[in-house]
Amino acid sequence: MTEKKHRTVPLADSITHIRGYPTKLTLYQIEASPYWWVRYYIDGRIIKRTTRTASKREAIEFAKRFYDEINLKRAQGQSPVFQTSFASAASNMLKSMTAQLERGEIVKQTVDMATYRINKSILPFFGSKDVNSIYYEDLEQYLSTISKKELQLSPSTISTYMKLVRKVLTYSYKQRILKTMPYFPSVRTETNARGYFNADEYRKLWNRARALIGKRFEYRKLADKSGNELPGTYFPEGKTKDGRLIRKIEITQELVELIIFMVNSFIRPTDIKNLQHKHVDIVEGDSKYLRLNLPKSKKHDKPIVTLAMAVEVYKRLTKLNADSKRGTSDEDYVFYPNYPKRDYALKLLQRQFDVLMWNLEMETDLHGNPRTIYSLRHTCIMLRLTESEGMDLLTLARNARTSPEMIDKHYASQLAGEQNIEMLQSKRRKPFKESS
Repeated sequence: MTEKKHRTVPLADSITHIRGYPTKLTLYQIEASPYWWVRYYIDGRIIKRTTRTASKREAIEFAKRFYDEINLKRAQGQSPVFQTSFASAASNMLKSMTAQLERGEIVKQTVDMATYRINKSILPFFGSKDVNSIYYEDLEQYLSTISKKELQLSPSTISTYMKLVRKVLTYSYKQRILKTMPYFPSVRTETNARGYFNADEYRKLWNRARALIGKRFEYRKLADKSGNELPGTYFPEGKTKDGRLIRKIEITQELVELIIFMVNSFIRPTDIKNLQHKHVDIVEGDSKYLRLNLPKSKKHDKPIVTLAMAVEVYKRLTKLNADSKRGTSDEDYVFYPNYPKRDYALKLLQRQFDVLMWNLEMETDLHGNPRTIYSLRHTCIMLRLTESEGMDLLTLARNARTSPEMIDKHYASQLAGEQNIEMLQSKRRKPFKESS
């Protein structure tokens, strides 16, 4: 049985040589495109380009110009290779993103994540392709590749990869390198509700964290009967010697303070690692709160105001750091100032939080949504939605550095009528009528 040829292989009966030009200059057609293609073998490699026309006469004229352009570049000492490869376009797009970072339009994490995903998965598939030779079927094939079960990518992650491919092609289109944007296959994603803690769970959370201060735990990976390593789990220190010890975790007072602080301050975990004393103003007047002038995140730069409890947490943390001789100057960090590598400082808190979730058997909420350290921010927002009187989404969204649409999509979507029963049952006061 003959092997089926790829749709980009030249159709044998379409291969055409142009009279008066070297035989290395060839016109041809492929099954994947309605247009004629031209290729030229030079300096040990093949350079090809779509003519963007189904007319053979027009394609021949295009091929002649293509030939002249290549040889002119060569005569001028330039590389005859056209910078139309996907890899070249991706490199230029990432340079553009780096420029955006320098202008403060995006954060470093956005550039790092885009670079990682492009190099990990996108370039191995599209890198050598000419951007003008990428069609719907190529995009659909890539979508099928990253959708395989063994990769275990969520629909939202798959959608993110496809958006990066689109971003590279869109950048090429803006640079007039890509002539026509291809159609993209659709990726269906579901809106995931944010895992959070209700008021009773929140009290259990910080009470248990406080009771565990000073306790140490081990994260170990055990093996099954066949010797295959199982997913890791936690054990109290010294309880077992089985399996492979990955790390030890000690619960500290910082975990308790983190829980209370985040549930009373609206901030994200990344804000925790970047929070310095210079970002904090204590306001104690008619209202008691912290004004947090945090670095710009997700295009938001307005100050955040906290609930009153955050003031007490901040004072306790400052005293803890002073007593431990860790430093409390404007440039010092509020959480774990003794760790200059801030990603590691946040990782310490995340690991302690994971131990706490395991200890309480609260890794997921009632709907199966996973609970992470980010769930503390979600809890803060949900408690304002359920406990604040007359809270409007615009005020809440601006103070939480997000949008009303995100509040409605990811938070308010979980609200049940029973959670605001008093508001639902309230009656508008009748206007007073003056007697005659």
